[in-house]
Amino acid sequence: MRLLIDAHVFDDKFQGSRSYLKGLYVALIPIAKDWDFYFVAHDTENLEKEFGTFKNVHYLKYSSHNKYYRLLVDLPKLVKKNKIDVAHYTYISPLIKNCKTIITLHDILFKENQFKKYFPLKYRLINDFLFKRSAKKSDLLVTISEYSRGKISDYYKIKKEDIYITPIAVSTDFTPDGVASIKEKYGFDKFILFVSRIEPRKNHVALLQAYNELGLAEKGYKLVFIGVEDIVTDELNDYKQNFKEQLAGNVHWLEGISYNELKGFYKDCDLFVFPSYGEGFGIPPLEAIVMDRKVLCSTATALADFNFPENMNFDPFNVEELKVKMKNILESDSSEIEAVKESLLLKYNWESISKDFYDLVSQKLNLK
Repeated sequence: MRLLIDAHVFDDKFQGSRSYLKGLYVALIPIAKDWDFYFVAHDTENLEKEFGTFKNVHYLKYSSHNKYYRLLVDLPKLVKKNKIDVAHYTYISPLIKNCKTIITLHDILFKENQFKKYFPLKYRLINDFLFKRSAKKSDLLVTISEYSRGKISDYYKIKKEDIYITPIAVSTDFTPDGVASIKEKYGFDKFILFVSRIEPRKNHVALLQAYNELGLAEKGYKLVFIGVEDIVTDELNDYKQNFKEQLAGNVHWLEGISYNELKGFYKDCDLFVFPSYGEGFGIPPLEAIVMDRKVLCSTATALADFNFPENMNFDPFNVEELKVKMKNILESDSSEIEAVKESLLLKYNWESISKDFYDLVSQKLNLK
């Protein structure tokens, strides 16, 4: 079988869909020796670094950086030229369908009333049309959590049994082994970490408020946010301005951090907090657990699927609860982390996920 993977996300910033494709296919390539993989992006050298050199792996280059040209012209041409049997797209497939398609639809949070305000109207209108069309025309529709499966079924009127779950796992090289400390370089002795792009849905302001009201700066803790600003957050910016003096020198906003340094931040943090209002999955809390760190995680949407112990969960709309649990977990030991880690890795690991995906594709698309 010849399988094309739209990998244009590897030309852009790090995000969940990129981690998903890398984790899935790095584990799948050694298993699916009877498949030929065709990864498509602009930066093919980077793709080869990400996925490696194998006889059954090929790298193709897009001729345009334009999203709509890619969907209207590039992809149909590449499918035809390379005699592709199946193409795997994230969210959106080309308007011309000239092979079987797999669609991974991570989430449709923008359809839910409580999240609409976090997405521009133009984004919602265009993507709603394209996502729904792609999902309904796909030969195999997959998503990443039970939560997303239910919402896709409800909003797009697709039977639940026709939507399959391929969850996300932490990358196999994301371990504390051999990771250099970042403390000396950045001067952070004790710090609390949140890794995510900045937008209203991610709820950075709740963590900032909890940190400030607990007086953690006076106790020697820094607060570190890692991620680019995707959508301007007025509430967050107002809070930062109103408490500028209290936060100065103690709260750090970083972006463009290398992969190795990112692992260092995870490994060295005293607590990882993930206060998001809504996620299709949410990989950062798992990354922190793998690094043996204390974690506090929102229970909203798909994040509830992790089933963390009560003392590791909180309602993202309740800052007082977050404050109490931050104080308690910072003062407690981390003896339960190993048991939580072991349980999560049984469910979320790329080896088993890729094997399930291989069987799913082979059976549902009549390839086996």
